Amino acid sequence: MSTIKKNTLQINKATIACLLCGIALLFSLGGCKKFLEIPLKDKIPQSTLFADEQGFIDALTGVYIGMDKPQSTFSSMKGLYTHNLSIGMLSVMVNNYTNAPTSALGDGLYSNAYKYDYEQTGLKQEIGYIWGGLYHNIANLNNLLNHIDAKKDVFSRDHYNRVKGEALALRALFHFDLARLFGQSPATGLNDRAIPYITTFKAKATPFVSLKAALDSCIVDLKDAKALLAQTDTTAINQAHADLFAGFTQNRMNYWATNACLARIYLYKGDYANAMVSAKEVIGSQKFPLSTSNVAVSTANNRDRLFSKELVFAVYNTNVTIINEGLFNLGGTGVSLQLAAATKTTIYGTTDWRLSWFDNNSAKSFNVPSKFFQDANLPYALQNNVPVIRITEMYYIVSECANALGDLSTGLSYLNMARNARGLTSLTAINVPDGITLSAEIGKEYKKEFIQEGQTYFYYKRLNKDLKAETGTTVTVPANVYVFPIPDKEGENNS
Repeated sequence: MSTIKKNTLQINKATIACLLCGIALLFSLGGCKKFLEIPLKDKIPQSTLFADEQGFIDALTGVYIGMDKPQSTFSSMKGLYTHNLSIGMLSVMVNNYTNAPTSALGDGLYSNAYKYDYEQTGLKQEIGYIWGGLYHNIANLNNLLNHIDAKKDVFSRDHYNRVKGEALALRALFHFDLARLFGQSPATGLNDRAIPYITTFKAKATPFVSLKAALDSCIVDLKDAKALLAQTDTTAINQAHADLFAGFTQNRMNYWATNACLARIYLYKGDYANAMVSAKEVIGSQKFPLSTSNVAVSTANNRDRLFSKELVFAVYNTNVTIINEGLFNLGGTGVSLQLAAATKTTIYGTTDWRLSWFDNNSAKSFNVPSKFFQDANLPYALQNNVPVIRITEMYYIVSECANALGDLSTGLSYLNMARNARGLTSLTAINVPDGITLSAEIGKEYKKEFIQEGQTYFYYKRLNKDLKAETGTTVTVPANVYVFPIPDKEGENNS
């Protein structure tokens, strides 16, 4: 890349040329399938991509597919939301796998991630892929958004509102995760330089903005998205629909996921009142009911290990089984990523329904994480999901916000509702006499609920917690552990 100005990001022209030629994927409609699983048919040139409604839908579909592995330039990465931001890098960094320090899997990626060795070649490269992959998806969204208003008349049903709304919401989600990875903790650096917030599809420099400015831009996009998505059919969360594009919206940035993302971002910037409003709206929809029995029990052929009805937004990926078999269910001479039995008991106790997220299939007192394993004959609606937002997080957000605003009773009530949905008894005012104790109990639930999902890392970072104390890691945690390095080619004057 050519020399760039200080505090700016230069979009690579070769990347844009690639996007112009192959941004969208063609899919055919049929049956009750999720539109994200219709097989690849062809690519079409930029000049005809946005000629009709299907072209816009295809372009949006390509972005959802890119949440697993972005196409072309960034195809070497191990997967965005299906690996690095879930079961892979971020899970290792909060010590979800006892044997990660010695694991040879991923060509040493996990052992180096455990040491937070961001300058190690392989880990540094993977961090660069995360940056590039997320901005690649943002570029695709900006290209779509650049054309959609001029073509509003080509849309049928509520598809204009749905496509534009989801595109805006995804753009906010990707920027937010970039800010959470590459910016400072909001507890210490809300006004510090963070990332570029890119809203145009042009080969020109885009200034870096502060973390606060990035979060505010995310909120603007999400509010605009919410207004659009409120005008769509929001009924078919995890079921088919006569309109294929309106079905299984649990696998898309739907209206409720947009509200949930707003709750996350308000909380991240310390706006407790608005975070509580947004989180309560998602809870109050009753679209994502908390479990009343252990649907993850190991004796059922259709066990729902993920508590799937509680997923507000999940990436759809047909390679879930392959990915997890290759990390957690190796045979022969392979050594799976594991969690020591004693560690599992320390975290979960003995009655938590989430204990079913581990299979003790080893004679060495190790437990293999089985959260993403898929049993034979698994019902269709439960297949191939990787959680991005859970309804339980909304309960934790309300609990934390109420606590911060001095309402201990409400905070404890919402935490207990989430605990009950995991087979745990309610805590009382005797157990939780003050806000400090409630905060500690909320932290315990983040650690249990989001194992292998990446959100525990973001929770620790938001509050700038002592990562060594929280995770029990045996290595020295560097001072910059919460700030991923900007790739050299994108910010050579990163100071």
